[in-house]
Amino acid sequence: MPLSAPARVAERSLWRRMLLAIAVAGLAIFLFIPQKAQANASCQADQPTLDFGSSRTTRGTISWNCTNFEATPISFTLCAAIGTPSFPGTVDQPKLISTAPTPADFNVYVDSAGSQIWNSTNPLTTTVTVAGNSRTTGTFTYYGRIAPGQAITPANYSAFFYNTVIGFLTAGSTACQRNGPNLFGVDVTISVTANVVEGCMLGTIGDIDFGELAGLQDRIDAAGSVQLVCPPNRGWTLSFDGGRHAAGTERRMQSAAGDLIPYRLYRDPSRSNPIDIDGVISGTGTGGVDTVPVYGRVEIGTLPTVGQYADFIVVTLGF
Repeated sequence: MPLSAPARVAERSLWRRMLLAIAVAGLAIFLFIPQKAQANASCQADQPTLDFGSSRTTRGTISWNCTNFEATPISFTLCAAIGTPSFPGTVDQPKLISTAPTPADFNVYVDSAGSQIWNSTNPLTTTVTVAGNSRTTGTFTYYGRIAPGQAITPANYSAFFYNTVIGFLTAGSTACQRNGPNLFGVDVTISVTANVVEGCMLGTIGDIDFGELAGLQDRIDAAGSVQLVCPPNRGWTLSFDGGRHAAGTERRMQSAAGDLIPYRLYRDPSRSNPIDIDGVISGTGTGGVDTVPVYGRVEIGTLPTVGQYADFIVVTLGF
């Protein structure tokens, strides 16, 4: 027998109540599923500076601290990627500016030798482990160098690196990211300052390379140079020490085996005016880059043992 209209309405109402009950029950089950605990750490840093003072090289640091908000220890690779240099500098060539019309070129390095430029693809890194509910601190060290051979007007100079990232290296990535999975970093601005005073500065030093000494040669000449920048009419001196292997009044190159070859330095291309140990070349500044030639000579007596010979001379600029 067919159901009457009122009965059908009652049946639909019952189904609605049943579906609502099922939906509520399902929601209750979902809400009570336990979640996996994850680490939660945050790292902060100071606003660092790089101050050259009146020097051509300097060192700077970034002080950082990382806090672990969970009960279990956490380990990660903390990194620092240098940011965007201020105008008119570029990523390839940062510049210091002042009231002088010409900026000064400089660079920042990850090593004290100045062989590895600090950039976004070569970040500073360190491995950090933070105990549960604890905080740890540390520093990043970096090095600045004003490029040699520039005629820089005496003045106070400045530059900035904006949005320098103190972040994390995550698995499978070589880029320093500000944030990682449950890891939170920070952006800082590095301030760079320099005070260029009236004075002189050494520039590029060109090596004296004697090349290969053939067995039949008894004399070989070579030349190098020293660049310097001094104000106009400012007197200067270049002093040359005896190198690393001198004996008495004689400079000598040495091989890895300890064998020695004597050599001499001269002021003139005819090799008639020698530069003795601690000898001096003097001149007067022009305000631009001056190149001072230095001439070398090797005179072979007894044929030396085959090998690679070298020496290093300290050149001191006085003014």
